[in-house]
Amino acid sequence: MQQRSFGKLMQVALIACLMLAMTSTALGFNGQRKGFIIGGGLGIGLTSVSQTFKVGSVSIDTDSESKAGFQSDFKIGFGATEQVLVYWSSKVSWFSADYVVYNPILDDFVAEAMTTASGFGGVGLTYYFKPVAPSPYVSGGLGFSTWALPFEEGAETYIGFGLSIGGGYEFARHWSVEGDLVWGKPSKDIGGVDVSYNPLTIRVAVVGVAY
Repeated sequence: MQQRSFGKLMQVALIACLMLAMTSTALGFNGQRKGFIIGGGLGIGLTSVSQTFKVGSVSIDTDSESKAGFQSDFKIGFGATEQVLVYWSSKVSWFSADYVVYNPILDDFVAEAMTTASGFGGVGLTYYFKPVAPSPYVSGGLGFSTWALPFEEGAETYIGFGLSIGGGYEFARHWSVEGDLVWGKPSKDIGGVDVSYNPLTIRVAVVGVAY
């Protein structure tokens, strides 16, 4: 029930960001940050993750594992001023992780590597210290986190609270190098057991933003 309410809240936030972005489209793509903005980026990162299994008041945590991976970034929104951007943010860490699955041929459980997507989606805010490039900036986001196996048929997605915080440097108009920390706690009830992942990702990416 809580996840459904949280999901509806995030949908409302996304719709609000898109509506604000649409109303400011006429002011966008003029070389000024104020107005409609859209951007994306690619990078590398390291995700440290553990699992928590909780039944009632009993909780068991596994050891953390670290996975290097490819990072993707997407944002769409608007510049409220030349120094403040508000947008919908999507950050995903892609890497390979081992999962224990049943192999009917071997009639046994085996470890199998699968492409994993540890994601964050939510409302983001960026503050530039200068109204024009070059300029350093700080950013943050609040929303939800996901843990998914996007290429595995029938695999379920874990969903929970998520946030990001970081900063960067716009070295030329539209182009930045940024780093951030992304944390989440996506979870799912499996047979009365609350199973959650606890990923923390350190990311570095080159980001382009059209405005």
